[in-house]
Amino acid sequence: MSSRLDLWKTLTMMKINFFFNKNIAVILVSFLLALTPVSSFSFQLDKDPIDYDVLFKGSLKRGGKILNLSGKKIGDEGVERLVSSSYLEKVEKVDLRYNEITAVGAELLAKISPLPKLKSLILRHNILGDAGTTVLAKSGSFPNLEEMQLGWTETRDAGALAFGSSNKFKNLKKLDLRGNYLANKTKEELKKSLGHLKTLKLF
Repeated sequence: MSSRLDLWKTLTMMKINFFFNKNIAVILVSFLLALTPVSSFSFQLDKDPIDYDVLFKGSLKRGGKILNLSGKKIGDEGVERLVSSSYLEKVEKVDLRYNEITAVGAELLAKISPLPKLKSLILRHNILGDAGTTVLAKSGSFPNLEEMQLGWTETRDAGALAFGSSNKFKNLKKLDLRGNYLANKTKEELKKSLGHLKTLKLF
Protein backbone atom coordinates (compact mmCIF):
# COMPACT_ATOMS: atom_id res chain seq x y z
CA MET A 1 0.00 0.00 0.00
CA SER A 2 2.81 2.35 0.89
CA SER A 3 4.60 1.69 -2.41
CA ARG A 4 1.44 2.48 -4.38
CA LEU A 5 1.02 5.73 -2.47
CA ASP A 6 4.62 6.67 -3.10
CA LEU A 7 4.21 5.88 -6.81
CA TRP A 8 1.05 7.98 -6.99
CA LYS A 9 2.82 10.90 -5.29
CA THR A 10 5.76 10.59 -7.69
CA LEU A 11 3.50 10.57 -10.76
CA THR A 12 1.52 13.53 -9.41
CA MET A 13 4.68 15.56 -8.87
CA MET A 14 5.89 14.69 -12.36
CA LYS A 15 2.60 15.99 -13.83
CA ILE A 16 2.80 19.17 -11.78
CA ASN A 17 6.40 19.78 -12.83
CA PHE A 18 5.55 19.10 -16.47
CA PHE A 19 2.67 21.57 -16.60
CA PHE A 20 4.56 24.12 -14.52
CA ASN A 21 7.63 23.98 -16.74
CA LYS A 22 5.45 24.02 -19.87
CA ASN A 23 3.65 27.17 -18.73
CA ILE A 24 6.94 28.83 -17.82
CA ALA A 25 8.30 28.00 -21.26
CA VAL A 26 5.22 29.48 -22.97
CA ILE A 27 5.52 32.66 -20.90
CA LEU A 28 9.23 33.01 -21.68
CA VAL A 29 8.73 32.47 -25.41
CA SER A 30 5.88 35.01 -25.49
CA PHE A 31 8.01 37.53 -23.63
CA LEU A 32 10.95 37.08 -26.02
CA LEU A 33 8.69 37.40 -29.06
CA ALA A 34 7.30 40.66 -27.72
CA LEU A 35 10.82 42.08 -27.39
CA THR A 36 12.06 40.94 -30.79
CA PRO A 37 11.59 43.38 -33.74
CA VAL A 38 9.54 41.95 -36.57
CA SER A 39 12.29 42.83 -39.03
CA SER A 40 14.62 40.31 -37.39
CA PHE A 41 12.51 37.34 -38.44
CA SER A 42 13.50 35.69 -41.65
CA PHE A 43 9.91 34.77 -42.46
CA GLN A 44 8.88 38.37 -43.06
CA LEU A 45 7.24 38.60 -46.48
CA ASP A 46 8.63 40.94 -49.12
CA LYS A 47 6.21 43.23 -50.93
CA ASP A 48 5.82 42.73 -54.63
CA PRO A 49 7.34 45.63 -56.58
CA ILE A 50 4.81 48.02 -58.08
CA ASP A 51 4.63 48.18 -61.85
CA TYR A 52 4.01 51.92 -62.03
CA ASP A 53 3.57 51.96 -65.78
CA VAL A 54 0.71 49.47 -65.55
CA LEU A 55 -0.76 51.33 -62.58
CA PHE A 56 -0.67 54.74 -64.24
CA LYS A 57 -1.98 53.48 -67.55
CA GLY A 58 -4.84 51.64 -65.84
CA SER A 59 -5.76 54.75 -63.83
CA LEU A 60 -6.42 56.95 -66.86
CA LYS A 61 -10.11 57.76 -67.32
CA ARG A 62 -12.28 59.59 -69.84
CA GLY A 63 -10.00 59.21 -72.77
CA GLY A 64 -6.88 60.06 -70.81
CA LYS A 65 -8.16 63.37 -69.44
CA ILE A 66 -8.34 62.16 -65.82
CA LEU A 67 -5.65 60.31 -63.85
CA ASN A 68 -7.30 58.80 -60.79
CA LEU A 69 -4.74 57.37 -58.36
CA SER A 70 -6.86 57.89 -55.25
CA GLY A 71 -6.02 55.42 -52.49
CA LYS A 72 -3.22 53.67 -54.39
CA LYS A 73 -0.68 54.64 -51.71
CA ILE A 74 2.08 55.33 -54.19
CA GLY A 75 3.94 57.57 -51.73
CA ASP A 76 6.81 59.85 -52.71
CA GLU A 77 8.42 57.07 -54.73
CA GLY A 78 5.33 56.82 -56.90
CA VAL A 79 5.22 60.60 -57.34
CA GLU A 80 8.84 60.53 -58.50
CA ARG A 81 7.97 57.93 -61.09
CA LEU A 82 4.88 59.88 -62.12
CA VAL A 83 6.61 63.21 -62.72
CA SER A 84 9.33 61.50 -64.74
CA SER A 85 6.74 59.89 -67.01
CA SER A 86 4.57 61.40 -69.75
CA TYR A 87 1.23 60.64 -68.09
CA LEU A 88 0.72 64.16 -66.72
CA GLU A 89 1.28 65.99 -69.98
CA LYS A 90 -2.26 65.62 -71.35
CA VAL A 91 -4.44 65.13 -68.28
CA GLU A 92 -6.83 67.81 -67.04
CA LYS A 93 -7.41 66.32 -63.59
CA VAL A 94 -5.11 64.40 -61.24
CA ASP A 95 -6.50 62.73 -58.11
CA LEU A 96 -3.81 61.81 -55.57
CA ARG A 97 -5.91 61.47 -52.43
CA TYR A 98 -4.86 58.99 -49.74
CA ASN A 99 -1.40 58.30 -51.13
CA GLU A 100 0.88 58.96 -48.14
CA ILE A 101 2.61 61.76 -50.02
CA THR A 102 4.87 64.00 -47.94
CA ALA A 103 6.59 67.34 -48.56
CA VAL A 104 9.14 65.43 -50.63
CA GLY A 105 6.48 64.36 -53.11
CA ALA A 106 4.95 67.84 -53.11
CA GLU A 107 8.31 69.32 -54.07
CA LEU A 108 8.63 66.84 -56.93
CA LEU A 109 5.25 67.96 -58.24
CA ALA A 110 6.15 71.62 -57.78
CA LYS A 111 9.31 71.27 -59.86
CA ILE A 112 7.75 69.50 -62.81
CA SER A 113 7.74 71.19 -66.20
CA PRO A 114 4.62 73.37 -66.63
CA LEU A 115 1.40 71.46 -67.23
CA PRO A 116 -0.81 73.90 -69.14
CA LYS A 117 -3.64 71.39 -69.57
CA LEU A 118 -3.99 70.57 -65.88
CA LYS A 119 -7.06 72.19 -64.33
CA SER A 120 -7.63 70.18 -61.14
CA LEU A 121 -5.09 68.81 -58.64
CA ILE A 122 -6.43 66.81 -55.69
CA LEU A 123 -4.00 66.17 -52.84
CA ARG A 124 -6.40 65.78 -49.93
CA HIS A 125 -5.59 63.37 -47.10
CA ASN A 126 -1.82 63.32 -47.54
CA ILE A 127 0.89 64.50 -45.14
CA LEU A 128 2.30 67.51 -46.93
CA GLY A 129 2.66 69.81 -43.92
CA ASP A 130 3.58 73.47 -44.28
CA ALA A 131 6.70 72.64 -46.28
CA GLY A 132 4.74 70.76 -48.93
CA THR A 133 1.92 73.28 -49.17
CA THR A 134 4.30 76.24 -49.36
CA VAL A 135 6.39 74.75 -52.16
CA LEU A 136 3.20 74.12 -54.15
CA ALA A 137 2.02 77.69 -53.55
CA LYS A 138 5.27 78.98 -55.05
CA SER A 139 5.24 76.64 -58.04
CA GLY A 140 4.81 77.82 -61.59
CA SER A 141 4.05 74.32 -62.86
CA PHE A 142 0.28 74.75 -62.91
CA PRO A 143 -0.43 77.95 -64.88
CA ASN A 144 -4.04 77.12 -65.75
CA LEU A 145 -5.07 75.32 -62.57
CA GLU A 146 -8.66 76.04 -61.56
CA GLU A 147 -9.02 73.76 -58.55
CA MET A 148 -6.58 72.79 -55.80
CA GLN A 149 -7.63 70.46 -52.98
CA LEU A 150 -5.34 70.49 -49.94
CA GLY A 151 -7.72 69.48 -47.18
CA TRP A 152 -6.48 67.24 -44.34
CA THR A 153 -2.82 67.59 -45.29
CA GLU A 154 -1.49 68.67 -41.87
CA THR A 155 -1.08 72.19 -43.19
CA ARG A 156 -0.81 75.02 -40.69
CA ASP A 157 -0.94 78.80 -40.90
CA ALA A 158 2.31 79.32 -42.82
CA GLY A 159 1.38 76.92 -45.60
CA ALA A 160 -2.14 78.28 -45.97
CA LEU A 161 -0.97 81.89 -45.98
CA ALA A 162 1.53 81.02 -48.71
CA PHE A 163 -1.44 80.42 -50.99
CA GLY A 164 -3.02 83.65 -49.83
CA SER A 165 0.00 85.62 -51.04
CA SER A 166 0.79 83.53 -54.12
CA ASN A 167 0.60 85.06 -57.60
CA LYS A 168 1.10 81.76 -59.42
CA PHE A 169 -2.55 80.78 -59.84
CA LYS A 170 -4.22 83.39 -62.01
CA ASN A 171 -7.02 81.03 -63.05
CA LEU A 172 -7.69 79.42 -59.66
CA LYS A 173 -11.39 79.25 -58.80
CA LYS A 174 -11.57 76.64 -56.03
CA LEU A 175 -9.27 76.07 -53.06
CA ASP A 176 -9.96 73.49 -50.36
CA LEU A 177 -8.02 73.77 -47.08
CA ARG A 178 -10.47 72.05 -44.74
CA GLY A 179 -9.33 69.79 -41.94
CA ASN A 180 -6.06 71.63 -41.32
CA TYR A 181 -4.64 73.43 -38.29
CA LEU A 182 -5.56 77.00 -39.14
CA ALA A 183 -6.01 79.78 -36.61
CA ASN A 184 -9.13 81.93 -36.85
CA LYS A 185 -6.94 84.92 -37.72
CA THR A 186 -5.45 82.99 -40.64
CA LYS A 187 -8.88 82.05 -41.91
CA GLU A 188 -9.98 85.67 -41.83
CA GLU A 189 -6.86 86.74 -43.72
CA LEU A 190 -7.46 84.09 -46.36
CA LYS A 191 -11.05 85.21 -46.82
CA LYS A 192 -9.74 88.66 -47.68
CA SER A 193 -6.81 87.70 -49.89
CA LEU A 194 -8.69 84.90 -51.66
CA GLY A 195 -12.14 86.45 -51.62
CA HIS A 196 -12.19 86.50 -55.42
CA LEU A 197 -12.32 82.70 -55.61
CA LYS A 198 -15.59 81.05 -56.51
CA THR A 199 -15.13 78.51 -53.69
CA LEU A 200 -12.87 78.75 -50.65
CA LYS A 201 -13.27 75.93 -48.14
CA LEU A 202 -11.64 76.47 -44.76
CA PHE A 203 -13.92 74.70 -42.28
